[in-house]
Amino acid sequence: MRLLIVIDDPQLPSSRVSALQYVELLKASGWDVDVFALRDPELLRQQERLRHVTRRLRVSRVGVRWADRMSRQHEENLMKRAAYADVIYVVKAPHLHMLERLAAIPSSKLLFHVSDAFWLPFLQQHGWGSVNEMLRIADGITTTNEYTARHIRPHNPNVFIVPDCPQVEDFDAHRHEPRERGEDVVVGWIGTPLTATGLFRIWEPLERLAEEHSGWHLRLVGVGSGQHRINVPRFEKVRWSARDWYDHRSMIDEVLRMDIGLFPLFRGDDALARGALKALIYMSGEAAVVAQRYGEAQVIIEDGVNGMLADNDIEWHEQLLYLIEHPDERRAMTVRGLATVREGYSRAATFERLRYAIESV
Repeated sequence: MRLLIVIDDPQLPSSRVSALQYVELLKASGWDVDVFALRDPELLRQQERLRHVTRRLRVSRVGVRWADRMSRQHEENLMKRAAYADVIYVVKAPHLHMLERLAAIPSSKLLFHVSDAFWLPFLQQHGWGSVNEMLRIADGITTTNEYTARHIRPHNPNVFIVPDCPQVEDFDAHRHEPRERGEDVVVGWIGTPLTATGLFRIWEPLERLAEEHSGWHLRLVGVGSGQHRINVPRFEKVRWSARDWYDHRSMIDEVLRMDIGLFPLFRGDDALARGALKALIYMSGEAAVVAQRYGEAQVIIEDGVNGMLADNDIEWHEQLLYLIEHPDERRAMTVRGLATVREGYSRAATFERLRYAIESV
């Protein structure tokens, strides 16, 4: 059986989490796997070189036309490869015209992966405006949780839930490497410039914590640089450092240096659809997670056992202070958190859900 995986950008974490990490397991299960990147790095480099040369020659319009021609040829290459596939698995690539062409291939089944609150105006205005049509033309849909699945079923009843996998196996490969550690307790957050707005949820508890306790510092990973940092609170008393961007390897290294991982959320559809992958990533890196008492985090975390939950400023302050001042209890909590991931969210466990979807579509 032949499977074509179509991803938007191989550098996006979602491409790895939802598809690329499973390639070898799919091959071992008997699938002939082909991967196609819509934003192929080599193609993008060629297009940029072409635009640069034509700008210097003052024939920019020629460069634009040739770049467009290269993009059209790239899509035709996709269609040629898709014609040989039994199943086409498209991961978070909201391109209606492309999906319509793929769905029209008579010998192939189309499986489309959707996550996040695609029905919200913000996402509708940024690429997902035709998402309802995309859902309807697919033979099946994968998503990460039941909340999102409920919004998909009115458009396509053939929905498969494949939980996000935190890739604990990749953490294991680097877990025992030597790392420099200072005396401070590292309280960490990892995300993107867009999701950094969640830090405003705990701005005041962090400021109060900094007033009362000096033995910790805040490490922010993935907040961007320059104007991208507009979503980071203007901390006054909190000592903090940041990493602008990260790849998979540096993410692992950063989380393995954290003692405590922060997962604050504002209430709403965006948070409910997002799930709790961030909490599972902290657990995989043996950081004691403190999460908003909301959404999937309440299912994964048993408060005080494998992590902590907080619902208001007082609880956020108290939970963080407790973990900073009780290192033995904190480390015991991380052991139980890691066990939670191994038992329910290993790559092998989540792969079985994906394989079922691919073979059932």
